[in-house]
Amino acid sequence: MTNLPIGGNQQLTQHAFTLTHNLAESIDVSIFLLDATAKIAVDEDMIFYGLPTSPCAGVKIVNQTIEFNLDKIPSRIEKLAITATIENAASWGNNIELRTAQFNSVVDTLDRSEKALILLELYKRNEQWKVRFVAQGFNGGLAPLAEHFGVELEKPGANEAQTEPTLAEASAEHVASTSSRPNEPARVNLSKISLTKAQPKVDLTKRAGTLGLIKANLNWTQASGGFFSSAIDLDLGAFVELNNGQKALVQALGKRLEFTPYVELLADDRTGKSVDGEWLHINGDKIQDVKRIIIFAFIYEGSPNWEKANAQVTIHVPDMAPIESKLTEKSKSKRFCAIAEIKVTNGKVQVEQLNKLFDGHKDCDQHFGWGFTWTEGRK
Repeated sequence: MTNLPIGGNQQLTQHAFTLTHNLAESIDVSIFLLDATAKIAVDEDMIFYGLPTSPCAGVKIVNQTIEFNLDKIPSRIEKLAITATIENAASWGNNIELRTAQFNSVVDTLDRSEKALILLELYKRNEQWKVRFVAQGFNGGLAPLAEHFGVELEKPGANEAQTEPTLAEASAEHVASTSSRPNEPARVNLSKISLTKAQPKVDLTKRAGTLGLIKANLNWTQASGGFFSSAIDLDLGAFVELNNGQKALVQALGKRLEFTPYVELLADDRTGKSVDGEWLHINGDKIQDVKRIIIFAFIYEGSPNWEKANAQVTIHVPDMAPIESKLTEKSKSKRFCAIAEIKVTNGKVQVEQLNKLFDGHKDCDQHFGWGFTWTEGRK
């Protein structure tokens, strides 16, 4: 392993590797995929909390790690810039440590007043991938960082409709790419809504029946050795109750993969190695028929250690910032977690964080009053 100084570079002999860092959760990490002009060409070239996995599967952000597979990066990309911003954090905290099996670097944060940093660059030279330790800062934060990569920030116009207070507090700037598609600039929504114990609820901006396709994603840390030495099967599911009293479970267990036309489970990944985790689709144009949907996850196989799994559910609603809920409860015995509840009342849709751990399906059923009869299931 090489200790890279600022400005130092070296060739990468391994193209598939994981970068770990010690940045706090309140500090946002982003990766910019840049072309030969050192600019972003399309919105999917910015990987961040709203788009944590690149479409090419070459970059993936998972908590305090970034997973790279440079062999999957499109040939038009010449450089990857790994950055961090503290728009919502007080300071950088301790020195920033960046580690892989091939190199490590430490950013001295003492007396650093910048709100944004370019930490590292991965770049191609003579068709070979190399890494450079940059540690370059921007005093103005996100705005000059975005401009550096050919994007400009847009704030909502003064005449735009006001949202509910809880959502307004979570709203942020939008980014519009200026490097391509001049007649239709690419747009990246940089806002996010993090559900916490202090602020567990958010109202959706549109009413039921006009929401479009809602996508819920479950993802967790992928690692080898130790806790993950054997495959862990972390599964996503949903309990659905309609206004007419009809109830259903959607989950891989028992192969109940859909409740038409309301909810569908897209896939089941038994190893945690799926590029973008598991997805649950909710028909937002039919959700006016729904009373409540409880999104849950359970460990079908493997040690029930939620803390090490670092699981997170992100709910994507059209025309809204991603809604994220981290599974922060700690238990080494309970295998089932009720993560979030979607409630529909008089056409108004609300998402609430639950994060309640249970021994299993039956235990959760008794708490929420689902009313199912439980037997052992198989996938």
